[in-house]
Amino acid sequence: MKSVVKVVFFGAFLTYISAKQIQFFRKDYTYNETFDAFYKLHWNYKVFTWDDAFLACDDEGASLFYPKNTEELHLIRKLAMEVARSHNDSVTDIFLGLHDKYGLGEFVTVDGLPTESSLSVSEPTGNIRFISGYCVLMNILKGSYRVGPCARKDLQDGLNFVCKKTNSVMCPTVDLEYKHAKSLRKCYKINRRQKTWDEAYRTCYMEGGILTIMQNENEARWLQDFLQRNAHNEDRFHVGTHSVTPGGEIYTIKGQKLDTVYQYPYGDNDREFDCGAIIKSSGSQIYTTTTDCNKFLPFICEIEITNI
Repeated sequence: MKSVVKVVFFGAFLTYISAKQIQFFRKDYTYNETFDAFYKLHWNYKVFTWDDAFLACDDEGASLFYPKNTEELHLIRKLAMEVARSHNDSVTDIFLGLHDKYGLGEFVTVDGLPTESSLSVSEPTGNIRFISGYCVLMNILKGSYRVGPCARKDLQDGLNFVCKKTNSVMCPTVDLEYKHAKSLRKCYKINRRQKTWDEAYRTCYMEGGILTIMQNENEARWLQDFLQRNAHNEDRFHVGTHSVTPGGEIYTIKGQKLDTVYQYPYGDNDREFDCGAIIKSSGSQIYTTTTDCNKFLPFICEIEITNI
């Protein structure tokens, strides 16, 4: 089921500048210098289960937020309340990245770590048991924590949540799935969550890149080796080529005719469809082909490195 997600930016709260680090993750995330991290409040997209919040953050290459300390708690409270005021609305409880879904008797973080013993969480009264597991909610107005069911499907309202991505310096993004190709001055990522060509194009854009384009034989050889080492269960991928008109000439998303860059057709029907794809081979060659634009495939994003 598709959901329309309204992107909200939080520039009023979040400090931007740090010349020694790269302050970019996705266009809908905003950097905070104090915590050297990126945050996104899913404001207009409420979920009914903790798992849905976890998967939404994971799909963006981030993690479901939980506060590491009081200062970070205050940051998110301030962020949520200001956004709520700007929309003449309110945010009350949000899902946090803390849970006891598996009956441990204590809460663990979204990354599998134990929580601090000082964490004060209000337990449900009357020894209520939640079949879906116990998840921690945060009341934005009070800054307090309480236990709630991990699945709220019997309740009327879903919950907001915050995604967080911590910073690191390698490629010009903090997404560690991007791999650096020094000789090409680019970084590449295999997105294994299959999408249509349009959705793949949009995902790469939101990550600060584009669907990959093989500009020459050297890049094609690097990608073939990269795919052989990292794509063991996939062999066909969306890439940044398409026809301008149905059944017409194939162009790259940079406006170049395909036959002016890298082209190694796979069979006689490589122009049957309107969206570009590549096929990994068992040898040193990588093939170009086309695919149905609505076909769900993994895809490859690239980000050019311009600051070295």
